[in-house]
Amino acid sequence: MSLIPTELGRGLHKSIKDLCPFSIANRNDQNHCAHYVSHMMGYEFSKTCKTFTWADKQNPAMGATLRVDDLFGKSPETGLLSNKPSTLNECLIFVTLASNVSTRAGKLAMGNHPRKHVGILSNSKVWNYSNTHRKVLSDPLASFISKFNVAYQTAGTTVEFYYGKFI
Repeated sequence: MSLIPTELGRGLHKSIKDLCPFSIANRNDQNHCAHYVSHMMGYEFSKTCKTFTWADKQNPAMGATLRVDDLFGKSPETGLLSNKPSTLNECLIFVTLASNVSTRAGKLAMGNHPRKHVGILSNSKVWNYSNTHRKVLSDPLASFISKFNVAYQTAGTTVEFYYGKFI
């Protein structure tokens, strides 16, 4: 049984504007990966698209969490993707620099470095929002890893991938 509460395919190749009724969806200068994941998964806590403006607060629609590090921190279990239990076929997948993750009170914590991304891992594909292409993509896991290793790697940095159990 799938733990994903909505059909991911309905968002494929759509812009965040097609998935979110709030004003932040019109802002291409914003990182929408956590925003997309939160709309798909029904996550509404911390800073959300509904709290972006006063007018948004008046909209009765459900909001969605906006920040990758908020999703990471709320996940009941996180770890390096290489340590993901083999029985965990659906989960959140995070990518960031190694220097952006630390351990606090025995739990992994993600900082606010701009190089961070989140998607939904399901059936060996990562559903995620491409801010570059401004649309939802479904990448095979190996392609997702390769793409972000290239995009985030700079001299002296290490790119790391993490899993997070659904919230």
